[in-house]
Amino acid sequence: MDKVVFIERLEGELFSLKCQFSRAFEAVSLNGDFKDAKGIFIKPNLTYPVYKKGVTTRIEFIETLVEALRAINPGTKIYIGEGEGGYNSFSMSDALENMGFHKLKKRFSNVEIINLSKIPAKEIEIETSKGLFKIKVPAIFFDRIDFSISCPVPKVHCMTKVTLSYKNQWGCLPDVMRLNNHYMFDYIISKISQILKFRYAFLDGKYGLDVNGPMAGEAVEVNWFVASNSLGAFDTVVCGMMGFDWRKINYLRIAAEYGFIPKKGDIRIIGEIGALQKKFVLKRDFWNYPALAAFRSKKLTHLFYLSRWAKLLHEIMYAFRKRPIS
Repeated sequence: MDKVVFIERLEGELFSLKCQFSRAFEAVSLNGDFKDAKGIFIKPNLTYPVYKKGVTTRIEFIETLVEALRAINPGTKIYIGEGEGGYNSFSMSDALENMGFHKLKKRFSNVEIINLSKIPAKEIEIETSKGLFKIKVPAIFFDRIDFSISCPVPKVHCMTKVTLSYKNQWGCLPDVMRLNNHYMFDYIISKISQILKFRYAFLDGKYGLDVNGPMAGEAVEVNWFVASNSLGAFDTVVCGMMGFDWRKINYLRIAAEYGFIPKKGDIRIIGEIGALQKKFVLKRDFWNYPALAAFRSKKLTHLFYLSRWAKLLHEIMYAFRKRPIS
C-alpha cells in the first residue's frame, strides 16, 4: 500500500469536517479496512484531566471522526480510550467523563469508552536493539481490535522534543507507573504502536502547543488537518511542518532503524504544506533537565519517583515551580 499523507487546512464547521474526514478516508484507503473490521480502537491524546487547548484532543474532532466512520459501516465496534494519568496524577475515568466522551456512547451505536488501566492486561516481549523487553499492554488489542487510529495534537515535549502519532501510544500502557519504562521509551514506542495495530493517524490540528510541553506550553492556533496510513510518514511530515528535523528526534530515528519510517521518495503527499507551516520551538526550563536525566536513566527514575527520597524531592521542587496538574 502507498504511504500517503493527506494535508488540508482544518475545516471549522463540523459538517465540513465530516466531509474532510471522508476525503481523507479515500486518500489513505481506510474505507475498505473499516468495512471489513469487526472492531477498531481510537486513541485521542488525553494527557490532562480536562480539555486544554493544544494539550488534549478535542471531543468534537473525535465525535466527527466517529460520525464519518459510521457512514461507512454502522456495525463495526468502535472503542475509544486512554490509560490513567502517568504517576497516578489524575483519574482517566473522570477525565473521559469531564471531556464528554461518554456522550458518544449515547449518540452512536456500538461505541465503547474504556479506561485502558481498568481492563485486563497481557505481558508481551518486545525485541529491541537493546535486547528483549517485557511490558504489559491491554489484552483487548489482541482479541477485539482489527486496527487502531492515533489522534494526536501537534505539540512540543520537554523529554522527547515532539509528541505526535507514535508518542501518543504511551498512554495505552495501563500501568500508572509506566514512567519506570521511560529509559526504554525510544526503543519500544514504535514497536508498541505496531503490536497494538496502529495503522492510521489523524491530526487534530486546531491548536498546537509551543515553547514547552506536553502540558505547560503556549497554545497556538494552526488549523492543520493531516491524515496518513503510515505513522512513520505522518510523524516525519508533521515534524517538518513544525520546523523540526525528525532525524534529530531519538525515537523516530530508532523507528527508522526498525524500518517503520518510509523513505521520503516513498511518501505521497496530497496537499500543500508550504502555506500551513509554523515554526515551533522547544525551550526547556530549569526543572526539565533533572526530569530529562531521569527519563533516560532507570536509576534516576527510581531515585526521583520510587525511592524513600522521592516525596521530599518533589516537595522541594514544587516549592519553586507550579504543579503541571493542579
